[in-house]
Amino acid sequence: MQPVSRQLFAAGGLVLLCACADTSYLAPAAPDVPAPFPSSEAERTTPAPAAVASTKFAIPPNTAVEFPSSAGIGANHVYGLVELIDIAQRRNPATRVAWEEARQAAIKAGIAEAAYLPVLTASALAGYERLAFPMPTNLVPAGFATSNNREVVPAASVKYLLLDFGGRAAAVEEASQLSIAANAEFTTAHQKLIYAVARGYFMLDGANATVSAAQQGLADARALQESAEAVYQRGLGNVVQVDLARRATAQAQFDLSQTYTAQKNAMSALLEAMGLPPTTKLRVASVSERPLPPRTAHTVDGVLREALRRRPDLLADVAKLRASDANIAAARSELLPKISLSANISNPIWSMNVDNSPYFTVRQPQGAALLKLEWPLYDGGLLQNKLRIAESQRNAAADDLQVRTNQALREVALAYDQVETGLQQYNAALALRTASEAAFRSASDSYKAGVGTVNDATTAQTGLASARAAVARAHAQVLINGAALALATGFLTSSADFARAAPR
Repeated sequence: MQPVSRQLFAAGGLVLLCACADTSYLAPAAPDVPAPFPSSEAERTTPAPAAVASTKFAIPPNTAVEFPSSAGIGANHVYGLVELIDIAQRRNPATRVAWEEARQAAIKAGIAEAAYLPVLTASALAGYERLAFPMPTNLVPAGFATSNNREVVPAASVKYLLLDFGGRAAAVEEASQLSIAANAEFTTAHQKLIYAVARGYFMLDGANATVSAAQQGLADARALQESAEAVYQRGLGNVVQVDLARRATAQAQFDLSQTYTAQKNAMSALLEAMGLPPTTKLRVASVSERPLPPRTAHTVDGVLREALRRRPDLLADVAKLRASDANIAAARSELLPKISLSANISNPIWSMNVDNSPYFTVRQPQGAALLKLEWPLYDGGLLQNKLRIAESQRNAAADDLQVRTNQALREVALAYDQVETGLQQYNAALALRTASEAAFRSASDSYKAGVGTVNDATTAQTGLASARAAVARAHAQVLINGAALALATGFLTSSADFARAAPR
C-alpha cells in the first residue's frame, strides 16, 4: 500500500470514529433529578441543540392518548339503568378488546383448517451470471474459459399433506375449542361490565337517597333548634338546651357534607364503569322507592345448578380443557409418519455463451412429482417431551377447572346468602325508620309542649336521620346483591336480561 493511500485510509477511519453517534442526550443527565416535561409549546416543538441536549433532556409529550369524549350524553336527559348499560357496552374498551380476541381465535381456527388444503405456489427466477473455470492450456492457451449465463425460470409447485394420523384434525379441534373459550370470555367481559354499571348505578342511587335523608335530617334539626330558641325566648328553657339543639344542627350539616362526598364518589365510579370522562354531567333515574320482593323464588341448590350450566367463565374453562386434549392428540401424531405429495413444473429459458461465442438458448419444460414419507426415528426425546408437556398442561387445565368450579359455587352461595340477609336488613331498616319517626314526633311534640327534654328530642332526631340513611343504604345494597347473584349465575348477558338481576 502506498504512503498516500495509507494516509487517506487512516483519515477515513478517523472520520468514521468521530462520526459515531452520541446518544447521551436521550437519557437524564443525573440519577438524582427527575426528567422534566416540556414547559412551553416552543420547547415541545423545537428540538434542543446538540450542545445543550445532554443537559436539557425532557420527556416528550404524550400525543397518542386522547381525552375521552362525552358526546351523545344528554345533560337534561334522565337515564335509566338499561340505557346506561347500552352506553357502556358501546363505549367501554374492555368489551372491544375481548371482541377482538374472539375474532383472532376464530381466525386461528380458519388457519388450522387450511392445513387440509394443498399449497399452490407460483414463482419466477431471473438473473445473470458470469463464470470462469480452469481449462488445460493445451486446449485453451489462457488456462481458463469464461461463460455468460442468462436465465428466466417461471415455475409452479404444489404441496399436499396426504396422511398425518390425526395431526391436522387435532389442530383444528384445539383451535375450535379455543375459539369457543374466547367467545365465552367475550360474554364474561360483557357480564362484568353490566355488573359494574349496575353496581355503580345502585350505589349512586343509594348515595342520592342518603343525601335526601341527610337533607331531611338537617331540616328536622333546624326545626328542633327553632323550637329550642323559641322556648328559650319565652323563658321556659335555658341556654344549654339551645346550644344542644344548635350542636345537633351542626352535626346534621356535617353529616350532609359527608353524603355529598359519597355521592360524588359514586358518580365517579359509575362514569368510570361506563367509559365516560369524570367531568360528564349525568342524570339518572331513581329506584329508591321501588319495592323489593320478600325473598328469592329459587332454592340454593337450583341456583347452584343453574350457575354451573350458564356461567361463561366455566364454559371457557371446559373448552380449554378440551383444547388441551386435542393438543395431546396433535403431539402424539408428531411421533407417527407423514405422507405428502409435492409436484412442480417449470419452463426455464436459459441462454449461455462461452468465451464470447454466440449465445445458444435452451427452452424445455421441466417437472417432477414426488411422494414423500417422513418418520422421525430419533430426535433426542424432543417429541416425547412435547407430549409430556401437553399431558401436563391437560392435567393443569383439569385442576384449574375444578378450582374455578369450586370458586363459582362459593360465589353463588355467598351471593344467594347476601340477597337473603340483605332483604332481612332492609325490612329491619324499614321497621327502624317507622319506629324512629314515631319517636321523633313524640319527643319533638313533647319538647314543644314543655314536658319533654331537648336531649330526648335531639337523640330522636339523630336516630331518625340514621334510620333514613340505613333504609337508603339497605335498599341499594339489596339491588347490588341481586345483580351480584345474577352475575354469579351467568344471567347478565345483555341489558334486556337485567330484569333477572333483581331478587325474586
